[in-house]
Amino acid sequence: MMCDDGGAGADFRSVICKSHNGIFRPLFVESGSLIMKADASQVVEILRVAAEENQVCSLRMMQTITLPEQGEVWMTGDIHDHRRNFEKLVRAADLANNPQRHLVLHELIHGDHYDSNGAEDSWQMLAQAAELKGDYPAQVHFLLANHDLAQIYGEGIMKAGLSVCEAFTAGVRRDFGDQAELVCATISEFLLSFPLAVRAENGLFFSHSLPSEAQVDLFDYTVFDRPLEGKDYQRRTGPVYQLIWGRGITPQGSEIFAANVEARLIITGHQPQDMGYAINGKRHLIIASDHNQGVYVPLSLDHEYTMEEVVDRITKFVTLP
Repeated sequence: MMCDDGGAGADFRSVICKSHNGIFRPLFVESGSLIMKADASQVVEILRVAAEENQVCSLRMMQTITLPEQGEVWMTGDIHDHRRNFEKLVRAADLANNPQRHLVLHELIHGDHYDSNGAEDSWQMLAQAAELKGDYPAQVHFLLANHDLAQIYGEGIMKAGLSVCEAFTAGVRRDFGDQAELVCATISEFLLSFPLAVRAENGLFFSHSLPSEAQVDLFDYTVFDRPLEGKDYQRRTGPVYQLIWGRGITPQGSEIFAANVEARLIITGHQPQDMGYAINGKRHLIIASDHNQGVYVPLSLDHEYTMEEVVDRITKFVTLP
């Protein structure tokens, strides 16, 4: 969907959104000064279609997407419901006219859009990204992130004294009423369909984060190449948990990780970056897309990059129309 007003402070419940093919399909319908409840059946269908596309993607093997040798990939950092950046990204990517361009998205939920009762609106961003996947299934790819797992299990991530998971659920309950539990369950199914990594033949490797320095040596690197089990998500000890929650890896640790996954360069998000990015040695770049200095990185799939070349490709959202 693209929206008439995608500003970072805009209220998506008061605008009409339309799909990329130009057909208006509002998630919310205004009647005078009242805003009607969201159409649960429509949102559930959008999420289910996207979840299925994630699972049957021809580029996916177990928990890894391997991109083709030609084309482009645009890697993002955490988005956290930054609506203006997301709208700019989708417009600039112009996937309909660039069929060899791939877009990698992660950490879409838990932003700053709260109502007066503390309910948060980022399910709408998730639904938009899911519809984008439905429209361009071979070009849009997701990465499982720690906020996704926290939302699934209801873990307490606090922001300004509020639980972002409780606020997210409150927003779904507010907007879907007696259909809220169905929508929440479908959101969890969609999030669980996300792979853990995207890689390319030119040595690029993308994941939400990396294991911590203390975990990198003993990390279970088979997690990318096999079906997942419940214990893989287990707090602190599961490799999925360690991958998407890990912080503080050193340049030396990132070299160890890169060697184990046979990557030349790794790009992740997860760690806040006030200026949009940080260089963590020769192999690891950390980027953020969730604020006005946020960035993304457009890269060719047929070129073997150095870190300096990747940094030169970093693009700030503020430069986009």
